[in-house]
Parts: sequence; C-alpha cells; structure tokens
Amino acid sequence: MKRVMGHQGKRVEKKKINKKKVVGVILVIALIILLIAVAVVYAYTNNTDDDENVVEQPVEVTNEVQPTNSVPEEEKKYEDVDIPEKLGNYDVLGQLVIEKIGVRQNVLSKTESGSLKLGVTKFYPPQVNINEPGNFCICGHNWNNILKRLNEMNVGDQFYLITRETKERVDYQIYDKYTCEPTDLDCLNQNQDGKKEVTLITCNPGGLTRLICKAREV
Repeated sequence: MKRVMGHQGKRVEKKKINKKKVVGVILVIALIILLIAVAVVYAYTNNTDDDENVVEQPVEVTNEVQPTNSVPEEEKKYEDVDIPEKLGNYDVLGQLVIEKIGVRQNVLSKTESGSLKLGVTKFYPPQVNINEPGNFCICGHNWNNILKRLNEMNVGDQFYLITRETKERVDYQIYDKYTCEPTDLDCLNQNQDGKKEVTLITCNPGGLTRLICKAREV
C-alpha cells in the first residue's frame, strides 16, 4: 500500500513540474510577441513622421525646345583663344578643332612642303577665306598630330573653325565621306549657292589615294 502511494506521489509532482514548464514557455512566447508588436508600432510611427516631413519640390514646366546643334551666341566668340599671326614663315588664318579625334591645328595660308610639316593648310580656293561662303578646302598629312585619325570621322560628326582676326566660331557637320584618286578634283567644287562648306583632305595609308570629308555649316 505504501509503495502504491509513493508512486502516485511522484506522478503528482511530475505533473506539477510539467505545468510549471508549460507556463514558463507560454510567458516567454508572450513576451516575444509583445516585443515584436512594440517594434512594429515604433517603425510605423517613424516612417509616418518621415513622410510628413517630405516636401515635394515644384517641377518647372517649360515649352521651350532647345535645338541640339545650336551654339549659344556667347560661345561663338573665342576672345581668349591664342591664335598666332604666323607659324614659321606662314600666315595663320584660324584654327581647326575636331574634338572627336583630338585635333586642334592652326590653319596656315599656303599649301607647300614646308607648311604641311607644321600643320593643316588652306588648299583651295584662293579667293575664299576661312569661315566665308564657299568651299574652303583644308589639307594635312596623315600624321599622328595632324589628320591621321580623320578616318574615324563619320557622316553626322561635327567640328568647328575659329577665324583668327574676329575669333568667330562656325560649326560644320560632315555630310559626305569617301576615298578618291589624287587626280580627282571634284571635292574642290565651288557650287555651294552662297553657303559655307569645308572639305578636309588627307592621304590614306600608303599615299596612293585621298580621304575626303565634306561638311556644311550647322
């Protein structure tokens, strides 16, 4: 009889211990849920405050359309550009700038072996000056610092010329590019109807043919 009661007492104690464990686990879970709820409420409150402090900036609406190829009037003058009157024994007419291929060369007034060693030169015609109506033809050697990379220019690319005396800039856009024989002089044609054109001429590798890039004022 005593043995039976002893066993029953142990079972009762085990049940009490199990109940305590269950209650402890429930309390821990409840505490975790409470902490999560507090964190969510805190985060929501902060986000709401941030949204209230955001001030939308007014968007300025304009109907003006800026032309993509136009140059502002104030940029058409290059008063501080240093263009010498002479280079060696040759007069300087202005400056050729082809940004795409890193060319910035003074344009000399005469084409001969001496001037071609110094840079690019006016080739034709005698009566047309830089940035004047007509087909102003410029030639230069296929050398690294002159027109070696002219073959990288394509139809649609642009460059500009600055007149030495007035410092006026005129932008030109290439409309034709081709190779021809040295005896083919069609690129020198002057039938431009009073418009400003520029023809860039250099030798292809080997010197047997000429590379021609023709451009019109933008």
